[in-house]
Amino acid sequence: MLPFLDTAIIAIVALVPLLAITVGGGSAIFYLLLLACLAACCLREGGWRASVHSLRPYRGVVAALFVMLGAIVISQIAHGNVHGPSIERGARVSVAFPIFLAAMLGIDRRHLQQALWGVVLAGLTAAAIVFWLALPAFVRPDTPQHNAVTYGNLMLLFLVLAAYGTGWHLTAGRRLESGFKIAAAAVVFAAFILTQTRTGWMAIPLFVVVGLWLFAKVKHPGKMFAALGVACALLVALGSTNEALRARVAQGIQEAEACQGAGATADTSVCIRLQLWRASRQIIEEHPLFGLGNTQRFIPELEARVATGVVSPFVSQNFGEPHNDMLNMLTSYGVLGGVALILLYGAPAVVFFRRLGASHPREVRVAAAMGLALTLGFAVFGLTELMFRTMKTLGLYVILAAWLLALSDGGAAAPPRARAPR
Repeated sequence: MLPFLDTAIIAIVALVPLLAITVGGGSAIFYLLLLACLAACCLREGGWRASVHSLRPYRGVVAALFVMLGAIVISQIAHGNVHGPSIERGARVSVAFPIFLAAMLGIDRRHLQQALWGVVLAGLTAAAIVFWLALPAFVRPDTPQHNAVTYGNLMLLFLVLAAYGTGWHLTAGRRLESGFKIAAAAVVFAAFILTQTRTGWMAIPLFVVVGLWLFAKVKHPGKMFAALGVACALLVALGSTNEALRARVAQGIQEAEACQGAGATADTSVCIRLQLWRASRQIIEEHPLFGLGNTQRFIPELEARVATGVVSPFVSQNFGEPHNDMLNMLTSYGVLGGVALILLYGAPAVVFFRRLGASHPREVRVAAAMGLALTLGFAVFGLTELMFRTMKTLGLYVILAAWLLALSDGGAAAPPRARAPR
């Protein structure tokens, strides 16, 4: 029974990125994986006690992620209301994460690595959709499941994981496998450019630094900055070949400059974000400790600020969130919510950072580099976009974080055995 569950867990983890970016079904696949992981934790040798014991090195991470549920519950108690979706979000982070991690720690790493093919397939599928929607006129695609910004950010993350994944050998044909992963990353990057997403480009220097640390082992600060400068110059040159992207960058600069004084409530892409951020700052100043209690109360707060000229009527009627993950947590759940988000990024990132050191085996370092790309990438993406807008992106983050923590674990990767019947 246990080998079947392990295989099922690996298959589901591989499916999660594909479903998250194409047809949806995020909640169903999330809870299916949760059920499989619960069963695996109970059936392995030693039962659930052994699973709990395997989490001892991760007590700090588990405790840090439990702050998310605590922040939400405390905020709702303070306001005397119960918002089910908010509690579910907190439970996905605080309760489901340790169950995912405990189950995956008991799976042979060589087998668990195979889930990377799901990430590669998700990237290629998303790229095919973008090419279909954008070509031949090179229009900005109206992507499914997510807006173009979130879609482009996830595509960029998937291609980075595929590129780092050349450090793993998952098949007998090593050269062919590496070539395929590099080609897949190149195809997805071309599609990413077509999404005309400005947010994703801010994270690329970070991904380049992590990649240099992983593959080139460049540690001297001078050499690192020089290599980073060259890489960024090449990326800028490549991005500038897309006329529509160049136009969007120039347009963004113009909109930011115009969003002042009489133009402070202009309904342009950049100015809309600035209006949402100004309103969020006011809400945080008025409700610093516990926020509003849930995400739904942000909408009436926006509507109340139309009369004072903070936001335009268009923004109050069409936008129900701050377009920033940190501001969303602070306005919804107060200062503890902001701390919870920092810990959601930072606690796993610290573990990944330590495991990226040269003293660890290559396979561990590859997983650690992927984990840094995931955690810090989402942190950068969340500066100008609400990456955790939906349950499926939050679930995707939690599942991938647990998967990469298990893969970067330096312990033995021997496959677990089922308990002998009594």
